[in-house]
Amino acid sequence: MRFYLAFSVLALALSLGSCSPGKNLSTPVKNLGTPAMTLSLPDTLPALPQSEIDVPIRVAGKPLLAAADSIVAKEFRSAGWPAYLQPSCDFRYRYRFVRSSFTLTCANNHISVGLRGGYQVAGGRCLCAAGKPVSPWISGYCGFDNEPMRGVDISLSTQFAFLPNYHIQTTSTVEHLKALDPCRMSIFNMDMTQEIADSIRSSIVSFCKAVDGTFANMDVSTYLRKTAARAFQKTPIGPYGYLIVNPVALRVGTLNYIRDTFFVSLGISCRPEFSSDGKGMGSPLPLPPLRAGGNRSGVTLYLPASYEYSFLSRLLSDSLRNKSFLYKDKEVIIKDVAIKGIGHHQLELRIDFAGSYEGRIYLRGTPVIDTAKQALSVPDISYSLESRDILVRMAKTLLRGKIRRTLQGNSFLDLAAMLKSNLPSLNLQLNRNVAPNLYTTGEIHELRLIGLLAGEKAIQAQLLIRADLAVTSTGIPR
Repeated sequence: MRFYLAFSVLALALSLGSCSPGKNLSTPVKNLGTPAMTLSLPDTLPALPQSEIDVPIRVAGKPLLAAADSIVAKEFRSAGWPAYLQPSCDFRYRYRFVRSSFTLTCANNHISVGLRGGYQVAGGRCLCAAGKPVSPWISGYCGFDNEPMRGVDISLSTQFAFLPNYHIQTTSTVEHLKALDPCRMSIFNMDMTQEIADSIRSSIVSFCKAVDGTFANMDVSTYLRKTAARAFQKTPIGPYGYLIVNPVALRVGTLNYIRDTFFVSLGISCRPEFSSDGKGMGSPLPLPPLRAGGNRSGVTLYLPASYEYSFLSRLLSDSLRNKSFLYKDKEVIIKDVAIKGIGHHQLELRIDFAGSYEGRIYLRGTPVIDTAKQALSVPDISYSLESRDILVRMAKTLLRGKIRRTLQGNSFLDLAAMLKSNLPSLNLQLNRNVAPNLYTTGEIHELRLIGLLAGEKAIQAQLLIRADLAVTSTGIPR
């Protein structure tokens, strides 16, 4: 489609000299088609709004909970277990708490963990004098030998927040601890239930402090700097040019856990640029402050692109060189294609052809985009042709402007139709596996060319892309 104009004009030109044999190139015949109008275009395209990219992240909860369950201690024991703790001269005890698997809820960065466990305790008393035991220990126990372990319900919570400096702040507390089965050591008539509950609470509080301390020492920016550094550099996108993201702001939503899945969104505000120039890299800048807020989704991308004509010429030549087609049973071979700016926002497209016909055709004019219809046209198109075999036959016809009247003012590239035909392949790029247990899903809802301007050294274009994109992890990413 992008070469439709070249092929159309070449075919029309050849149709005027279809009986002539192939000859060598000769002196060009210039300005055989005079522009019918003078276009007045601005010297620059309007500034584009900031781009916003918000990607929902879905992470399967079961693998994460299984991983968490494997690293959280299954048992909490009194210090020195199985030896006794002796808080006073006349009393000693030891205990062991074994937790079950835990249940989890999470809403807006507030995580609640519930678990049920069992405990066993043994203790003893003696008589003391002058701070020393003077009698044998009288002992008792709960949950040992054939006795079932005593039950206890526990819930703890963590409220966390992402800070602007890319640290994570957590505040973990024990919300609820209740002994379901009392432990009364009848041999010395002592109820150990509350003391054991307090001991278990103390152990879990210590665990919560350790968790908070671990997160306080985490610096998420460490993991983002390498990725962010790439965003300030030009990244090659296949043979089509170089992309630089230019992030302005980063944001994170709130974490929620729904139906065995964690949900959060990550977002970036940026001013991306696409160009044919791969020289020079943007200087890495400090990461912008991390903004925390609600979850968002959707991609609204305003993408300016700048292509030097030398780059476009190589791209066109690589695509078309030595391509052949039949015209009225005659073979025409494209030998070379070049494009350049000729001032006043006009372009010149040169096509060298050989085969049954040999020659060179020039197309000149000002490309104009109809943003509403998504159609590209050249209202002031003009032509010239170099070839001895059809020069005389063409001159009179071209002077009458037959070709110009045929194409002038008509759309030669229907962008909307091209998008529709290419949309499945474009969407395919948004729906793919990117790593083991990690894949993306998405759909492009709108892709429009909203600006086009030919300069003397490069052509500028502006694209608007609206899409949805999500990332899903089905397990622990590897």
